[in-house]
Amino acid sequence: MIMDTFCYKDFTLQWHITHRCNLRCKHCYQEDYSAFEGFDNALNILNQYCELLKAYGCIGRLNITGGEPLTHPHLFDLLRAARSHGIRTGVLTNGTLIGSWEARKLKACGVDYVQISLDGMEKVHDAIRGKGSFEKAVNGIYALRSQGIFTSVSFTAQNSNFRELKKLASFCNDIGADKLWFDRVIIPAAEDSGNLTLSSDTFSKLCRTAAHLNKRGRVFCGRALQFIPCKNKLIYHCSAGENLLVVLANGDVMPCRRLLIIIGNIKDNHLLTLHRDSPVMNKLRSVGIPEGCMKCTYASMCRGGSKCAAYARTGRFDIPDPDCCLSEK
Repeated sequence: MIMDTFCYKDFTLQWHITHRCNLRCKHCYQEDYSAFEGFDNALNILNQYCELLKAYGCIGRLNITGGEPLTHPHLFDLLRAARSHGIRTGVLTNGTLIGSWEARKLKACGVDYVQISLDGMEKVHDAIRGKGSFEKAVNGIYALRSQGIFTSVSFTAQNSNFRELKKLASFCNDIGADKLWFDRVIIPAAEDSGNLTLSSDTFSKLCRTAAHLNKRGRVFCGRALQFIPCKNKLIYHCSAGENLLVVLANGDVMPCRRLLIIIGNIKDNHLLTLHRDSPVMNKLRSVGIPEGCMKCTYASMCRGGSKCAAYARTGRFDIPDPDCCLSEK
């Protein structure tokens, strides 16, 4: 360990190896679709991640995504390289480019899980992600499951699709998906021209729906604030500033993909240096329990909910999650 402050059991890197994508989803964070990490640079980033893990003495969890990671010609090479270092690997994808060949390759690379996005049933999903994308994504799920790969489905709740969760939960159960989880769309208030962001009341109602589905094993409620109606012991707290970093395909580094703050570029500074010394990261780590949460039963575990939600709405990440029904607003 380099210092007692950094005592993590594991450390997650979400690595956007390319910004190229075959879809144009309505809620996408991407503005540029051209950035692409070459193989040599990618190996350098992986080596920096390994050095960070060694310095902190923790387990590596690498989630490779994009853009669409299946458009990168060296995806499988990078997965194999990560596994050779003992790092657990996952792929976050829209699923439309996964057929039987790709599923076999992912299996051979020893990938621990693959996450595919479904934003509702076919009509609603295709309206968000493009015509035909639902059928292709579902075929991708079938291909992955045929190889015994743990397959997770993610649902991004927004005003156009939040009513789909119940139907999607039943569908995912029928097709054999291993897990369905959901989260809110997070978009800066000034940029939400499509009015995609859920109201706090709608989000609370969705969490109650998810809690009912969770009791039947249909939906995993493990994100910010979802534990409140579930009354379970799985209480989420935001890891931005702690054991999480994001590297984009142009080298920019962020504390979280949804917390839209760039702390530096990996081409200019080592990943370890950025995590340890960045003023933004240090400020995130210093944020305690927000004042409006002090009297809450969950305060010491939840620690204020999702920092990215607060930042998107207000420009501050040191205040309670604006969608929390328990905080003293």
